[in-house]
Amino acid sequence: MTPKPPPGQTVTSSLGMTIVSGLETSGRQLVTALMCGEPGGATPVADYGDEQTDALELGVELAEDLIRQAADGRRGNIVVELSADADTQAVGLALEHVLSEYHHRASGTDCVVGPREFVTVASINDIRRLLFQEGPERSDDADTSATLAGQLEFASVIVLTAGDTHPAGVVSETCTLIQQLNPTAIITTPAAATDLGQRLRPIRPRLAHQLAATAGWMLRLDERTRFPPARGHIDCHIFSEPRPFHPARLAATLPTLTPEHVGLIARSRGLFCLANRTTQVGDWSSTGSSIQLGASGLASADPDAPVGTTIAFFGSRLRPEAIDAALRESALTDRELIAGPATWRDYADPFPCWE
Repeated sequence: MTPKPPPGQTVTSSLGMTIVSGLETSGRQLVTALMCGEPGGATPVADYGDEQTDALELGVELAEDLIRQAADGRRGNIVVELSADADTQAVGLALEHVLSEYHHRASGTDCVVGPREFVTVASINDIRRLLFQEGPERSDDADTSATLAGQLEFASVIVLTAGDTHPAGVVSETCTLIQQLNPTAIITTPAAATDLGQRLRPIRPRLAHQLAATAGWMLRLDERTRFPPARGHIDCHIFSEPRPFHPARLAATLPTLTPEHVGLIARSRGLFCLANRTTQVGDWSSTGSSIQLGASGLASADPDAPVGTTIAFFGSRLRPEAIDAALRESALTDRELIAGPATWRDYADPFPCWE
Protein backbone atom coordinates (compact mmCIF):
# COMPACT_ATOMS: atom_id res chain seq x y z
CA MET A 1 0.00 0.00 0.00
CA THR A 2 1.33 3.44 -0.92
CA PRO A 3 1.47 5.82 2.07
CA LYS A 4 -0.65 8.94 1.88
CA PRO A 5 1.34 12.15 1.48
CA PRO A 6 1.53 14.43 4.51
CA PRO A 7 -1.00 17.30 4.57
CA GLY A 8 -0.08 19.89 1.95
CA GLN A 9 2.29 17.60 0.05
CA THR A 10 1.11 16.39 -3.34
CA VAL A 11 2.89 15.54 -6.57
CA THR A 12 1.85 18.94 -7.95
CA SER A 13 3.22 20.81 -4.90
CA SER A 14 6.53 18.96 -4.61
CA LEU A 15 9.58 18.02 -6.62
CA GLY A 16 11.18 14.79 -5.53
CA MET A 17 14.14 12.74 -6.64
CA THR A 18 14.46 8.97 -6.98
CA ILE A 19 18.07 7.79 -7.07
CA VAL A 20 18.74 4.43 -8.73
CA SER A 21 21.93 2.48 -8.07
CA GLY A 22 23.16 -1.02 -8.84
CA LEU A 23 26.09 -2.99 -10.20
CA GLU A 24 24.56 -4.01 -13.52
CA THR A 25 24.03 -1.27 -16.07
CA SER A 26 21.34 -3.27 -17.87
CA GLY A 27 19.38 -3.76 -14.64
CA ARG A 28 19.54 -0.08 -13.67
CA GLN A 29 18.50 0.99 -17.15
CA LEU A 30 15.60 -1.47 -17.24
CA VAL A 31 14.18 -0.32 -13.91
CA THR A 32 14.72 3.35 -14.76
CA ALA A 33 12.95 2.90 -18.10
CA LEU A 34 10.02 1.15 -16.45
CA MET A 35 9.73 3.87 -13.82
CA CYS A 36 9.78 6.57 -16.48
CA GLY A 37 7.62 4.79 -19.04
CA GLU A 38 4.09 5.65 -17.91
CA PRO A 39 2.31 8.99 -18.52
CA GLY A 40 2.03 10.97 -15.32
CA GLY A 41 4.79 8.98 -13.68
CA ALA A 42 8.42 9.82 -13.12
CA THR A 43 10.13 12.17 -15.54
CA PRO A 44 13.05 10.90 -17.64
CA VAL A 45 16.39 10.29 -16.05
CA ALA A 46 18.69 13.28 -15.86
CA ASP A 47 22.41 13.15 -16.66
CA TYR A 48 24.62 14.12 -13.72
CA GLY A 49 28.36 13.81 -13.37
CA ASP A 50 30.30 10.77 -14.55
CA GLU A 51 32.10 7.78 -13.04
CA GLN A 52 34.96 10.05 -11.92
CA THR A 53 32.75 12.51 -10.04
CA ASP A 54 33.29 12.54 -6.28
CA ALA A 55 30.24 11.29 -4.35
CA LEU A 56 29.99 14.40 -2.18
CA GLU A 57 30.32 16.69 -5.20
CA LEU A 58 27.64 14.71 -6.99
CA GLY A 59 25.27 14.97 -4.03
CA VAL A 60 25.74 18.73 -3.93
CA GLU A 61 25.20 18.97 -7.70
CA LEU A 62 21.98 16.95 -7.49
CA ALA A 63 20.63 19.09 -4.67
CA GLU A 64 21.46 22.38 -6.40
CA ASP A 65 19.85 21.23 -9.64
CA LEU A 66 16.74 20.03 -7.80
CA ILE A 67 16.41 23.43 -6.11
CA ARG A 68 16.95 25.21 -9.41
CA GLN A 69 14.30 23.16 -11.23
CA ALA A 70 11.80 23.65 -8.40
CA ALA A 71 12.35 27.42 -8.63
CA ASP A 72 11.65 27.19 -12.37
CA GLY A 73 8.26 25.66 -11.64
CA ARG A 74 8.96 21.98 -12.18
CA ARG A 75 6.96 19.56 -10.05
CA GLY A 76 6.63 15.79 -9.79
CA ASN A 77 9.70 13.57 -9.73
CA ILE A 78 13.15 13.22 -11.27
CA VAL A 79 14.87 9.85 -11.66
CA VAL A 80 18.67 9.81 -11.44
CA GLU A 81 20.73 6.75 -12.35
CA LEU A 82 24.13 6.52 -10.66
CA SER A 83 27.17 4.67 -11.98
CA ALA A 84 27.86 1.13 -10.78
CA ASP A 85 30.58 2.13 -8.32
CA ALA A 86 28.91 5.23 -6.89
CA ASP A 87 28.79 5.63 -3.11
CA THR A 88 25.03 6.05 -2.80
CA GLN A 89 25.11 6.80 0.91
CA ALA A 90 27.64 9.62 0.51
CA VAL A 91 25.61 11.03 -2.39
CA GLY A 92 22.39 10.89 -0.38
CA LEU A 93 23.80 12.47 2.77
CA ALA A 94 25.41 15.32 0.80
CA LEU A 95 22.13 15.87 -1.08
CA GLU A 96 20.17 16.13 2.16
CA HIS A 97 22.69 18.47 3.77
CA VAL A 98 22.32 21.01 0.96
CA LEU A 99 18.53 20.63 0.88
CA SER A 100 18.32 21.08 4.65
CA GLU A 101 20.12 24.41 4.40
CA TYR A 102 17.85 25.41 1.51
CA HIS A 103 14.67 24.65 3.48
CA HIS A 104 16.04 26.58 6.45
CA ARG A 105 16.62 29.64 4.27
CA ALA A 106 13.39 29.30 2.27
CA SER A 107 11.00 28.27 5.01
CA GLY A 108 8.08 30.00 3.30
CA THR A 109 8.32 28.15 0.00
CA ASP A 110 5.21 26.36 -1.25
CA CYS A 111 7.17 23.55 -2.94
CA VAL A 112 8.51 20.58 -0.96
CA VAL A 113 11.87 19.43 -2.36
CA GLY A 114 13.74 16.27 -1.40
CA PRO A 115 14.38 12.55 -1.93
CA ARG A 116 11.49 10.15 -2.55
CA GLU A 117 13.34 6.85 -2.90
CA PHE A 118 16.79 5.32 -2.95
CA VAL A 119 16.34 2.34 -5.25
CA THR A 120 18.94 -0.42 -5.50
CA VAL A 121 18.73 -2.78 -8.46
CA ALA A 122 20.51 -6.03 -7.58
CA SER A 123 20.87 -9.27 -9.51
CA ILE A 124 20.44 -12.48 -7.55
CA ASN A 125 23.36 -13.75 -9.63
CA ASP A 126 25.64 -11.06 -8.12
CA ILE A 127 24.37 -11.63 -4.58
CA ARG A 128 24.91 -15.38 -4.81
CA ARG A 129 28.40 -15.06 -6.29
CA LEU A 130 29.71 -12.17 -4.21
CA LEU A 131 28.04 -12.68 -0.82
CA PHE A 132 27.15 -16.39 -0.82
CA GLN A 133 30.54 -17.12 -2.42
CA GLU A 134 29.07 -19.28 -5.19
CA GLY A 135 31.11 -19.49 -8.37
CA PRO A 136 34.63 -18.41 -9.34
CA GLU A 137 36.31 -15.44 -7.70
CA ARG A 138 37.50 -12.42 -9.69
CA SER A 139 40.32 -10.00 -9.02
CA ASP A 140 37.99 -7.08 -8.25
CA ASP A 141 35.59 -9.01 -5.99
CA ALA A 142 36.72 -7.25 -2.80
CA ASP A 143 35.69 -3.82 -4.06
CA THR A 144 32.63 -5.07 -5.95
CA SER A 145 31.24 -7.05 -3.02
CA ALA A 146 31.70 -4.06 -0.70
CA THR A 147 29.84 -1.85 -3.18
CA LEU A 148 27.02 -4.39 -3.43
CA ALA A 149 26.64 -4.65 0.35
CA GLY A 150 26.55 -0.86 0.64
CA GLN A 151 23.88 -0.62 -2.05
CA LEU A 152 21.74 -3.27 -0.35
CA GLU A 153 22.06 -1.69 3.09
CA PHE A 154 21.36 1.86 1.90
CA ALA A 155 18.07 1.54 0.01
CA SER A 156 14.41 2.23 0.62
CA VAL A 157 13.47 -0.12 -2.26
CA ILE A 158 15.45 -3.11 -3.56
CA VAL A 159 14.55 -4.43 -7.01
CA LEU A 160 15.76 -8.02 -7.50
CA THR A 161 16.55 -9.16 -11.03
CA ALA A 162 17.30 -12.65 -12.46
CA GLY A 163 14.86 -14.24 -10.03
CA ASP A 164 13.40 -16.40 -12.79
CA THR A 165 16.76 -18.12 -13.32
CA HIS A 166 16.92 -19.58 -9.80
CA PRO A 167 14.82 -22.07 -7.82
CA ALA A 168 12.24 -20.60 -5.45
CA GLY A 169 14.28 -21.74 -2.44
CA VAL A 170 17.34 -19.81 -3.59
CA VAL A 171 15.28 -16.67 -4.19
CA SER A 172 13.68 -17.00 -0.75
CA GLU A 173 17.06 -17.49 0.95
CA THR A 174 18.47 -14.46 -0.87
CA CYS A 175 15.51 -12.30 0.20
CA THR A 176 15.96 -13.46 3.79
CA LEU A 177 19.59 -12.33 3.78
CA ILE A 178 18.61 -8.96 2.30
CA GLN A 179 15.98 -8.51 5.02
CA GLN A 180 18.68 -9.15 7.62
CA LEU A 181 21.01 -6.60 6.01
CA ASN A 182 18.27 -3.99 5.49
CA PRO A 183 15.15 -4.62 7.60
CA THR A 184 13.38 -1.44 6.47
CA ALA A 185 13.63 -1.89 2.67
CA ILE A 186 10.82 -2.96 0.37
CA ILE A 187 11.94 -5.90 -1.80
CA THR A 188 10.29 -6.14 -5.19
CA THR A 189 10.83 -7.16 -8.83
CA PRO A 190 11.23 -5.24 -12.11
CA ALA A 191 7.57 -6.00 -12.90
CA ALA A 192 6.60 -3.61 -10.09
CA ALA A 193 8.90 -0.79 -11.24
CA THR A 194 6.20 0.83 -13.39
CA ASP A 195 3.90 1.01 -10.38
CA LEU A 196 6.77 2.42 -8.33
CA GLY A 197 7.14 5.22 -10.88
CA GLN A 198 3.42 6.01 -10.87
CA ARG A 199 2.56 5.70 -7.18
CA LEU A 200 5.03 8.19 -5.79
CA ARG A 201 5.58 8.03 -2.08
CA PRO A 202 5.88 11.30 -0.17
CA ILE A 203 9.15 13.16 0.02
CA ARG A 204 10.98 12.31 3.24
CA PRO A 205 13.49 15.09 3.95
CA ARG A 206 15.58 12.92 6.31
CA LEU A 207 15.38 9.69 4.29
CA ALA A 208 19.14 9.36 3.68
CA HIS A 209 19.93 9.87 7.36
CA GLN A 210 17.25 7.34 8.34
CA LEU A 211 18.69 4.73 5.97
CA ALA A 212 22.23 5.38 7.18
CA ALA A 213 21.10 4.70 10.76
CA THR A 214 18.98 1.59 10.13
CA ALA A 215 21.33 -0.83 8.38
CA GLY A 216 20.86 -4.31 9.80
CA TRP A 217 24.27 -4.44 11.46
CA MET A 218 23.69 -1.15 13.28
CA LEU A 219 20.29 -2.27 14.56
CA ARG A 220 21.70 -5.63 15.63
CA LEU A 221 24.42 -3.96 17.69
CA ASP A 222 21.79 -1.85 19.46
CA GLU A 223 20.64 -3.95 22.41
CA ARG A 224 17.27 -2.20 22.38
CA THR A 225 16.38 -3.61 18.95
CA ARG A 226 14.43 -6.87 18.75
CA PHE A 227 14.55 -8.89 15.54
CA PRO A 228 12.23 -11.74 14.54
CA PRO A 229 14.13 -14.99 13.90
CA ALA A 230 15.41 -15.47 10.35
CA ARG A 231 13.97 -18.18 8.13
CA GLY A 232 15.84 -21.31 7.08
CA HIS A 233 19.61 -21.37 7.48
CA ILE A 234 20.15 -17.59 7.37
CA ASP A 235 21.03 -16.11 10.73
CA CYS A 236 22.92 -13.37 12.55
CA HIS A 237 25.45 -13.77 15.35
CA ILE A 238 26.79 -10.97 17.54
CA PHE A 239 30.37 -11.29 18.74
CA SER A 240 31.35 -9.16 21.72
CA GLU A 241 34.73 -9.03 23.47
CA PRO A 242 35.86 -6.27 25.89
CA ARG A 243 39.57 -7.06 25.52
CA PRO A 244 41.50 -5.61 22.58
CA PHE A 245 42.90 -7.87 19.87
CA HIS A 246 46.55 -8.81 19.59
CA PRO A 247 47.29 -7.58 16.02
CA ALA A 248 49.49 -10.51 14.97
CA ARG A 249 47.08 -13.15 16.28
CA LEU A 250 44.12 -11.40 14.67
CA ALA A 251 45.93 -11.35 11.31
CA ALA A 252 46.53 -15.09 11.65
CA THR A 253 42.89 -15.72 12.56
CA LEU A 254 41.25 -13.88 9.67
CA PRO A 255 42.08 -16.49 6.99
CA THR A 256 40.40 -19.18 9.15
CA LEU A 257 36.96 -17.50 9.07
CA THR A 258 35.91 -19.70 6.15
CA PRO A 259 32.68 -21.64 5.48
CA GLU A 260 34.46 -24.89 6.40
CA HIS A 261 35.40 -23.60 9.87
CA VAL A 262 32.72 -21.11 10.96
CA GLY A 263 29.88 -21.37 8.43
CA LEU A 264 29.30 -19.05 5.48
CA ILE A 265 29.74 -15.41 6.49
CA ALA A 266 28.01 -13.36 3.78
CA ARG A 267 28.44 -10.04 5.57
CA SER A 268 29.90 -8.80 8.83
CA ARG A 269 30.26 -5.31 10.16
CA GLY A 270 31.19 -3.75 13.45
CA LEU A 271 33.80 -1.95 15.53
CA PHE A 272 36.96 -3.40 17.05
CA CYS A 273 40.09 -2.48 19.00
CA LEU A 274 43.73 -3.39 18.43
CA ALA A 275 45.90 -3.42 21.55
CA ASN A 276 48.65 -1.30 19.98
CA ARG A 277 46.20 1.27 18.59
CA THR A 278 44.12 1.91 21.68
CA THR A 279 43.46 5.56 20.84
CA GLN A 280 41.53 4.56 17.70
CA VAL A 281 38.45 2.45 17.08
CA GLY A 282 38.71 0.14 14.08
CA ASP A 283 36.03 -0.46 11.48
CA TRP A 284 35.46 -4.15 10.66
CA SER A 285 33.73 -4.91 7.36
CA SER A 286 33.55 -8.17 5.46
CA THR A 287 31.63 -9.02 2.30
CA GLY A 288 31.74 -12.55 0.97
CA SER A 289 35.30 -13.83 1.24
CA SER A 290 36.86 -10.35 1.63
CA ILE A 291 37.61 -8.63 4.94
CA GLN A 292 38.50 -4.94 5.18
CA LEU A 293 39.84 -3.44 8.41
CA GLY A 294 40.32 0.29 8.73
CA ALA A 295 39.72 3.36 10.85
CA SER A 296 36.14 4.05 11.93
CA GLY A 297 36.69 7.76 12.52
CA LEU A 298 35.94 7.27 16.22
CA ALA A 299 38.50 7.87 18.94
CA SER A 300 38.42 5.48 21.88
CA ALA A 301 37.67 8.45 24.15
CA ASP A 302 34.51 9.38 22.21
CA PRO A 303 31.25 8.88 24.16
CA ASP A 304 29.88 6.68 21.35
CA ALA A 305 32.95 4.45 21.17
CA PRO A 306 32.38 0.85 22.27
CA VAL A 307 34.51 -0.97 24.80
CA GLY A 308 36.49 -3.58 22.92
CA THR A 309 34.86 -5.27 19.94
CA THR A 310 31.28 -5.75 18.75
CA ILE A 311 30.63 -7.32 15.33
CA ALA A 312 27.44 -8.55 13.65
CA PHE A 313 27.89 -11.63 11.45
CA PHE A 314 25.25 -12.46 8.83
CA GLY A 315 25.31 -15.67 6.85
CA SER A 316 24.17 -19.24 6.28
CA ARG A 317 24.66 -22.14 8.69
CA LEU A 318 26.79 -19.97 10.96
CA ARG A 319 28.64 -21.69 13.80
CA PRO A 320 28.61 -19.08 16.59
CA GLU A 321 30.78 -21.14 18.93
CA ALA A 322 33.48 -21.47 16.25
CA ILE A 323 33.37 -17.73 15.45
CA ASP A 324 33.66 -16.86 19.13
CA ALA A 325 36.48 -19.32 19.76
CA ALA A 326 38.53 -18.09 16.80
CA LEU A 327 38.20 -14.41 17.68
CA ARG A 328 38.68 -14.86 21.43
CA GLU A 329 41.99 -16.57 20.68
CA SER A 330 42.99 -13.25 19.12
CA ALA A 331 42.13 -11.20 22.23
CA LEU A 332 44.74 -10.38 24.86
CA THR A 333 45.38 -12.99 27.53
CA ASP A 334 45.32 -12.14 31.25
CA ARG A 335 49.09 -11.83 31.33
CA GLU A 336 49.16 -9.59 28.23
CA LEU A 337 46.37 -7.44 29.63
CA ILE A 338 48.27 -6.90 32.89
CA ALA A 339 51.45 -5.93 30.96
CA GLY A 340 49.68 -2.75 29.85
CA PRO A 341 49.82 -0.31 26.91
CA ALA A 342 53.57 0.28 27.18
CA THR A 343 54.11 -3.35 26.18
CA TRP A 344 51.23 -3.45 23.69
CA ARG A 345 52.84 -0.69 21.61
CA ASP A 346 55.70 -3.04 20.71
CA TYR A 347 53.48 -5.82 19.34
CA ALA A 348 54.15 -6.84 15.74
CA ASP A 349 51.41 -5.31 13.62
CA PRO A 350 50.97 -6.56 10.03
CA PHE A 351 48.04 -4.26 9.28
CA PRO A 352 48.46 -1.05 7.26
CA CYS A 353 48.42 2.30 9.01
CA TRP A 354 44.99 3.88 9.42
CA GLU A 355 44.51 7.33 7.98
